[in-house]
Amino acid sequence: MKIYKNLNVLLLVIFILGTLFCYQNLPNEIPLFMQSPNRIVFIGISFAILFTLAVVSFCPQKISRSDDIVRNEVTIVVFNFLGIGVLLYYLATIAQYSGFQIDYLKVIILIIGAMMILIGNFLPQMPFRSRIGFKLPWILKDKLCWQKTHRFAGYTAIPFGIMQCLLALFVQNNNLIFLFGIGLWIIIVCIYSLFVFTTNRQHS
Repeated sequence: MKIYKNLNVLLLVIFILGTLFCYQNLPNEIPLFMQSPNRIVFIGISFAILFTLAVVSFCPQKISRSDDIVRNEVTIVVFNFLGIGVLLYYLATIAQYSGFQIDYLKVIILIIGAMMILIGNFLPQMPFRSRIGFKLPWILKDKLCWQKTHRFAGYTAIPFGIMQCLLALFVQNNNLIFLFGIGLWIIIVCIYSLFVFTTNRQHS
């Protein structure tokens, strides 16, 4: 468990070293989808996320709201996946300004797809009302709805993550990839959760 806790600290160190290596090559504004934040803002937000993940990895019980060792290990693993995703997204974004020929949007799509596959293995184990998971009002009201929704989300995240990765390799339209990958997955999970909640209320 100690290794899991220290991983986000290592990611933070890699982030700092990567920033120092590429900083002088970064433009004043970083084009990102529909926004172009100042490079200081972009670096600062990325650092804040990784720093937060590194800190909370040492007290997972605050997030899982449980003293159960297994649940807290699952929470730490999810934090690690999030940290890896943020770091890879950050590095893929800044690498293009240091002479690396990278289609950073494709890299981001592949990262998200891989994260869906990995996190899909842990979603069914998320404790009720954990700070990680689908937080729709009706899901938070019903423990059974929470359990069924996150079990369904975990099982479906894997095929949708694989589909998103495959689309990234063969489809040029990035918006279409997001729509049929993570976008469609989220919509289906939300609709399923509402169906489960309604069914539970009818039988109660």
